[in-house]
Amino acid sequence: MRILLLGAEGLLGTTVWATAEADPRVTELVAAGRADVDVTSRDAVRRAVLDVRPDAVINTAALMPADLCDETPEAAYAINALGPRWVSQACAGIDAVPVYVSTDFVFDGAGSQPYPPDGYPRPVQTYGITKLAGEHETRLGSERYLVTRSACLFGPPPRSPRARRCFVDRVAEKASAGGDLKVVDNVITSPTYTRDLATTILDLLYHKAPSGTYHAVNQGVASWYELCRTALDRLGLPAQVTPIQEQNYTTAPRPLHTPLTGTLPDGVRRIRRPWQAALDDYLVQYPALRTDERDVA
Repeated sequence: MRILLLGAEGLLGTTVWATAEADPRVTELVAAGRADVDVTSRDAVRRAVLDVRPDAVINTAALMPADLCDETPEAAYAINALGPRWVSQACAGIDAVPVYVSTDFVFDGAGSQPYPPDGYPRPVQTYGITKLAGEHETRLGSERYLVTRSACLFGPPPRSPRARRCFVDRVAEKASAGGDLKVVDNVITSPTYTRDLATTILDLLYHKAPSGTYHAVNQGVASWYELCRTALDRLGLPAQVTPIQEQNYTTAPRPLHTPLTGTLPDGVRRIRRPWQAALDDYLVQYPALRTDERDVA
């Protein structure tokens, strides 16, 4: 497979980059960051796609977090919705597959059951609205497409220093500096390791999955508070973590209950390990965070 990766220096893009480079099924990978390809420019996207002529374009470029999207809706729409339009249309011209990575935030979180891929989307803030628009643009622009939804990503730091590090890294850094934390405990989601998500995306492409929307998350659910508390306990980092309510912490409303579920096509490896096991796998890569590995004055 020849792949063009957009948003390559962000949190997910960084892991997709590393995973694809190590995957023998990927014969060529062109990784493009923001400075290489401006996804909001139709001409820039078209030139990149025509130059590489890939079998697939994995678009991990996104504007987030949700509060920033509410503050800058025009930028959120340009990156999260128009970008996928240009990618999908450019892919259609050379029979490549556009892959758009979406989010659990396309749902309102008002129910009590996990959302399947055909669940009714009803986003409650600008981020979710623009990501849902990006899904529609991906589907409309090309007959062949893949939309993958995931949630609450944790994984290695992004290559770009401007990109946002994952929640687990941020709380571990604050706890290791001796800071106390306040973390939302009434938002329930599906924590997911970026490496597991990247592997699933590559599997979908390799097995020529039918065009459609797929959910790819680790098994199990958790609140942000539970994820924080579990990570700090695994690292042996003492910290006072106070559970708080979502509405007292953020400006953009969050959906409160958005675990994802769904099946994948034959041959595609479903993410079977629970998020706790994936978190352990991630955290062993960062021994400097562990209490017994740090210098004690």
